[in-house]
Amino acid sequence: MHGRISKALTVITIFALLATGCTSQAYNIGMAKDKEHKVIDTGFSASTVGSYDSADTAVVMTVDQDNSGIIFMNMDTGRQYTLYYDGTTYVTDKYDGPMSISQIRAGDVVDVNFLKGKRQIASIKQSPDAWVYDSIDNYDLGGLNKTASIGNSTYSLPDEAVILSEGKRVEAMEIVSQDLVTIRGIDRKIYSVNVERGHGYLRLRNEQALIGGWIEVGNKVIREISEDMLLVVPEGSYQVALSNGGVSSIKDVVIERDRETVLDVSDIEIVQDKTGRILFTVNPAGADVSIDGELTDISSPVELPYGIHKIHMEADGYDSLTKYIQVGSEYAKISFELEEKKEEEAPTISGNDLTVPPLEEKEIPELEYAPVKDPEPSVSDNTISATKSNKVYIDSPKGVEVYLDGNYVGIAPVSFKKNAGKHTITLEKSGYKKKSYTIYLYNDGEDVTYSFSELEKDEPTKEPSVSGNDVDKHKHEYAEKITKAPTCVDKGEKTFKCECGDSYTEEVPAKGHEFVDGECTVCHEKEPEHEHEYTEEITKEPTCTEEGEKTYTCECGYSRIESIDKTAHEYENGECKNCHEKESEHEHVYTEKITTEPTCTKEGEKTYTCECGYSRVESIDKTAHEYENGECKNCHEKEPGCTHNYEKIDTESVDSTCEVEGKITFQCKLCSNTEVRTIPAKGHNYGNDGKCTNCGAANPDYKPPVDGTTEGAETNT
Repeated sequence: MHGRISKALTVITIFALLATGCTSQAYNIGMAKDKEHKVIDTGFSASTVGSYDSADTAVVMTVDQDNSGIIFMNMDTGRQYTLYYDGTTYVTDKYDGPMSISQIRAGDVVDVNFLKGKRQIASIKQSPDAWVYDSIDNYDLGGLNKTASIGNSTYSLPDEAVILSEGKRVEAMEIVSQDLVTIRGIDRKIYSVNVERGHGYLRLRNEQALIGGWIEVGNKVIREISEDMLLVVPEGSYQVALSNGGVSSIKDVVIERDRETVLDVSDIEIVQDKTGRILFTVNPAGADVSIDGELTDISSPVELPYGIHKIHMEADGYDSLTKYIQVGSEYAKISFELEEKKEEEAPTISGNDLTVPPLEEKEIPELEYAPVKDPEPSVSDNTISATKSNKVYIDSPKGVEVYLDGNYVGIAPVSFKKNAGKHTITLEKSGYKKKSYTIYLYNDGEDVTYSFSELEKDEPTKEPSVSGNDVDKHKHEYAEKITKAPTCVDKGEKTFKCECGDSYTEEVPAKGHEFVDGECTVCHEKEPEHEHEYTEEITKEPTCTEEGEKTYTCECGYSRIESIDKTAHEYENGECKNCHEKESEHEHVYTEKITTEPTCTKEGEKTYTCECGYSRVESIDKTAHEYENGECKNCHEKEPGCTHNYEKIDTESVDSTCEVEGKITFQCKLCSNTEVRTIPAKGHNYGNDGKCTNCGAANPDYKPPVDGTTEGAETNT
C-alpha cells in the first residue's frame, strides 16, 4: 500500500515539474547568439511538446564536459549553436534506454528538446530515425553531384555534413581510403562522418635491391616498390612482406597516426629463385583466368614464382573478380567462386580479415589504389588509362614535397600527367605534419589545379621511428630537403643528408615577387612603378625527350620561368641520333593551346603539340591599348596624339542628289574620332526630251523641236 502511494506521489511530482518547466532551462534557439554575442536567427521552428517549446534533430559537434555544454550543428541551416545540460537533463538512447552525457559522442545524430529562455537542455536522445554504419572501410566519399557510396548504396553528402577527425572538423577530401570511419545519417542523407582509425606513413630505406618488386603491409596495402615511395598505411601493427624475384624480407612495423615510420631493409637475404605449383578451381567452369595480365590455362597446376601474383577472372553472366595471392610453398590448391550479376545488390558493410595465410587469396581493399606509373599501366583495376596531354597542377603550399599514390612527384609548384581515377596526394615538408588528400580525376579533356592548405607545424622533438638494422659501411645516398625556403627576395637553402649523418647544402635562388594588381601575392610588397624589362636566358636546354626552361629576369629582382617545348627528333636511318628512339611513320595531329597570352606590350604565343611529342609555336599579335582618361588601363602607357586611321561609316553617310549636297562620315579605328566630308550636288543632266535623266525634273529653258529637229534643245544646266 505504502509502495503504491509512494509511486503515485513520484509520478505526480514529476508531472508537476514537467508542467511548470522546472526540469530544465534552455535558450530560445530562434534567437541564438554567435561567438561574437550577436543575435542571429537559426531558423528553428518552435513546438510545444509537454514543457518543451523548441526541438531539433542535429549533429553533435563537441561535448564540453568541463563547461557542461554541447555544440550542435543544424543540418537544415548549416549553423552551429551551444546548449547546456545539468543533472535534470534526460539522456536516452534511440530505444529510450538510459544513457549518460559521457556516452554522447561527437558525430551522433540526436533529437534535442529545450525551453526558450536559457540555452539549457531538457532532454537529448539518440535519434531513432538515424542509421549508423560503425567502423567501416568500404565507402567512397567522392561521388558526383555531392554523393557518397557505402557498399553498393548511394547517399547524398551535403556541404553541411559534419566530418570529424580527432575531434576536428575536416573536409571530405582529407579522408583517405585507408581510414576506418563511422557514418551516420537519416534516410538517404549523410549527417556525419567520424574517423575511428586514421593513417600514417611508411617509407623504405636501402630498398634498391627491391625496386620493381612488391611490398605487402598486412593485407591492407599491396604495391609495387618504387624509389623514394611514401606509402599511406592505416595506423596499427603489421607484418611487412617484401619480395623481388629471389630477394625477400619480412619485417614488423608499427604505424602511428599522421607519423612516418622508416623501414630499413638493408639486411634482406638473397635466396634462390623458387616456384610453387598452384591448382586453381574456379566456379563457373570455363571462366577466363588471367595471371599477372596473361590469359592462363588452369586445367592443370600452374607453376608460379614465389611472391605476389594478380589473378583476374571473368565469365558471361557473372561479376568479374580480381584477387591477389602470395605463393610461398611448393604446392597449393586455391578455389574461387564468381557471383552472378544482380540488378541491385544490398550494401555490404564489413572490414578486412587481418589474418591471411601465405597461400590464401588476398583481396586488395576496396578503396586501395596502386601507384600511377607512367607509362606503365596502374596495378589497380580502378585506375583508368592516362588522358592525352592533360596535366594536374599542385600550386600550393609552395616548397612541399608532393607524392602521388605513394610515388614522389616533385616540389610544389609541380605538375604531372592526368590519369583518370581516384588518387591520394600526400604533402611533406621538414618540420611540418604530413597531410594526405583524396582527389578524383576524370577524362574531361581539361587540366586541373589544386591549391591545398598550408601544413601544420610539427613537434620538433618527434622524429620518424626506424625499424630494421643500421649499416656500418655504405655508399652515401643523400635525400634532399628544403631546409630554408626561399622568399621573394632572399635565397633559400637545400640540404642533402645521408642517413649516416653526412650532409651538405646548396643555395636555392630567391623566387622573385609575384605581382598581381600592383601587389605581391606572397609578401604583399607594393609593385614599384615601372615596367619590367627582362633579360632572357635559356637556363635549361630542351631536348627531344625533355622540355627546357627559359628564365626572364628584371633588374628589380623579379623573374619568371617559361617552359621550352621539346625539340623534334632528328631521325637518321630510322632512328633519332640523339635519343635513339625508333622513327614511326605518322601524320602529326595537333592540339593547340595559348601558352602565353598577348598583351598590349608583348606578343603572345600559341603552341601546337602532337601526341608524339613534336610541337611548334606561333606568335599572337599584341592587343590594342585600352585608353581611359588618357592612359592605358593595362600598361599605364600615356595615350599619344592619334594619327587617325579612318574608315567609312556607311550608316552615317548620305549620297548627294542633283540639287542637295551629300556627306561621307569617317570614324577613326584607333580613337573613335569622326570626320564628315561634303559631297557636292550632282546637278541636273537634261536629255533631249527636256527632262533630267537622274531625277526626271523638267528643264525650264527647254524649247520643243521645230519640224522634227533638235535645234534649241538643252541637255544640261
